[in-house]
Amino acid sequence: MRRALSLTLGTLALAACASGTESVGFGPAPTTYRFTEIEGTLVVTRVPNAFGYADGAEAKRAANDYCRGAGVASGPDDNFQGGAWVFLRGCA
Repeated sequence: MRRALSLTLGTLALAACASGTESVGFGPAPTTYRFTEIEGTLVVTRVPNAFGYADGAEAKRAANDYCRGAGVASGPDDNFQGGAWVFLRGCA
């Protein structure tokens, strides 16, 4: 039992160190977001590294910033397609 616990804690410590050195995210990092509005739908892409499926929260933060005051009208129909996050209802 002790051996399994120490392995788990060691793994968590390594994961914390690795995530602290990564410079991916929303903010002053050298990341550019592109926004395309098509018939009320907002498509958000990230350059130079395309979004992944797990980057929905970052895409939503970028969309909220783009939409300013009202923010993005996010809902259950939002989806990930080919490196972009698609917000079907666009800006609120």
